[in-house]
Amino acid sequence: MEELKSSTSNKLLKERDIMDLVTFPGGTVLYNLGEIPKKVYYIVEGAVSVRVSRKELALESGTLGEWAFFELPSEEFVTVQSPGATFYVFNPDEIFQLENRETILRRMIGSISKRLLLIDSELAECQVLPEYVGPDRMRYFKRIHPNSMKLDDRIFQELFNVKRFYASGYYKDASDIVVKLMQEPVPEELKKEIIVWYTLLTVILQPENAELHFRRLNPKDYSDSLSYAYLYSFIHGGQKQEILEMFMKGGILLPSYTIVTLEGESAHEGYLVVRGYLKAVKLYEDKEVLLSIVQPGEFVGESALIESKTRMVTLYSISPAAVIPVTCEGIEKFIQSNPKFVLKICESQLKRIRQVKELLNLKTMPNPIQRVIMAIKYFENLFAKVKISAKDIANLVDVPVEKVMEELRHKGFKIAVDGTIYL
Repeated sequence: MEELKSSTSNKLLKERDIMDLVTFPGGTVLYNLGEIPKKVYYIVEGAVSVRVSRKELALESGTLGEWAFFELPSEEFVTVQSPGATFYVFNPDEIFQLENRETILRRMIGSISKRLLLIDSELAECQVLPEYVGPDRMRYFKRIHPNSMKLDDRIFQELFNVKRFYASGYYKDASDIVVKLMQEPVPEELKKEIIVWYTLLTVILQPENAELHFRRLNPKDYSDSLSYAYLYSFIHGGQKQEILEMFMKGGILLPSYTIVTLEGESAHEGYLVVRGYLKAVKLYEDKEVLLSIVQPGEFVGESALIESKTRMVTLYSISPAAVIPVTCEGIEKFIQSNPKFVLKICESQLKRIRQVKELLNLKTMPNPIQRVIMAIKYFENLFAKVKISAKDIANLVDVPVEKVMEELRHKGFKIAVDGTIYL
């Protein structure tokens, strides 16, 4: 707010045609649930009330109406809470013409994050979950998922170091780490990732044998690898792809059952899921309660972009997954160098608000069989892609697993010995 207020009069005059300063009286509805807002609002003074579901959030700074950027129906009801409130109001297609677009984009991320955290907290609270899971959540998780890994394990930190050296042009230092990593006992997915990096760095350090080194990698074995796609483009002079560049310089490949966030720990980064699927759960003494499945293109871990908070859920990969950690500093860089990418993150956050609301409505249905039916419908398109079990759905909707299995069979789904649902 201070940044916009301190802008010079000349800047405001330049923007007057595309950004209006408007004051609304208390009680004014800015936009309603299901409505596609026509304008985007930046709060200059006053307070608004945002009701996403049953909970309300008071905002005295930030943005509203971001649904307008993507022509999405709003999932919230927004009114002026104070006796009056003043906003800068502009059309969504004019964002990049504004002198203060960086400030507005910065506030957008935080503003949407607050609303998403609000609905996330309501989802977590709609079923009474014991907070205590024993003295060591990681030990408990490993009991459920033997051989699981965690993002702060040494192997991942070494790979991050490889990428930092690579991004800075220290190819020999990066290669030295990779050579050591090739001797480590790691899951097959990580072994392939390390081999691709070894090949890339060898190509850079020995360009005369580039094709020879590249041909040693069988395309059939590496077709799903983002790093291999980057290597192919690097050798054959293909067009640079922004997401591949970002992944190679700061992303990480996760084998299945790698913990990204563990509930109770401090939050310092958000994560953009580029490929694969993550599972968000709450941990019990005797079970794991599914909250949602995070899909490619979605952004999670918003609390780290507002302030350092405690993680509310455990998030782990249920397939090989590629994620890009994003810090507050990273967002700042994106705002300056690639503001359109910031809008992609905002779109992902808004879509997740809608998904969480669907799950919340599902969990609060009074009829248990209807909850099962709606849960099956909600996750149906994922059964062929990731491992979701009858027990996951049973724990989600608080219904005996036998009832869930009965309904699944009735709808023509098959259930493996371990409870995994398949078509």
